[in-house]
Amino acid sequence: MAFTQERIHEYGYGIPAAPIDDWRDYDRANPVPGYFEFDWLSSRHPDLYHRFALSTVGLMEKLETVFDATGMTVADIGAGTGRSSAGLARRAKKVYAVDRYGSVVDYGRREAERLGLTNVEYLPGDRDSLPLPDSSVDAAMAAWAEMNLAEAWRVTRPGGHILWMGSVADALCGELSETLSADHPWIGETFAAPETFLPGFPDEYAENEGSDAFGVPLEGPVRAWRFTYLADYGTWEEAAAITGRLYGPRAAAYFADRRQSTFAWRLQIEIGKVLKE
Repeated sequence: MAFTQERIHEYGYGIPAAPIDDWRDYDRANPVPGYFEFDWLSSRHPDLYHRFALSTVGLMEKLETVFDATGMTVADIGAGTGRSSAGLARRAKKVYAVDRYGSVVDYGRREAERLGLTNVEYLPGDRDSLPLPDSSVDAAMAAWAEMNLAEAWRVTRPGGHILWMGSVADALCGELSETLSADHPWIGETFAAPETFLPGFPDEYAENEGSDAFGVPLEGPVRAWRFTYLADYGTWEEAAAITGRLYGPRAAAYFADRRQSTFAWRLQIEIGKVLKE
């Protein structure tokens, strides 16, 4: 029986993962799950999402230079297949990797076991109701995931930190943003300048003054680092295959026409210090 969009919704969070590499065979005009449907794509094809998520590696490498998680207990919210949790685990004492999709949790657990990570524990759960007690972690983090800031604040101890990481606002799809906006206007109307994506483009640092810049009580400003990162998929064929399945034929053509294996991102890390009694 074909795996239809209706069946996806019927399964909900319990959607089963497809066999490895099953994502490579799909109807390009009408794929199921559809393009840009990242929740369904990652839950149905966690191996695809894991291959794609190299920008998360860039975020975690940069994070180590601006934030010391040594000895901390950290909640990784929307942890996905575990690239962010694995990065945290290099220094953190304990990482609670929270994700709502069973297939993704299973994949992440296997990946943590493969890497020999004994300090990563996957917890099934939703960002709106984290399966953690009040003030139980030193930091709450989301990389490329939506975060319920009130919940993140609830589980973080006084003086702990909230970390939110992903792309800058005018480059939601990295160097593909303007190209893909032809088919998907919601991506934006203004875009980061092309030179922003060149290797060696300068980093930027900014502070958002205000104790509640995240909408929750914080001590001091929210600090933000912006930087360029090149994800390398090894071959242009792999870059085209992965991005084509996630973003559509225009993305695949972009890498195929250029014979380009790298995918440039302008990324951002934001960090706030929790204020609570």
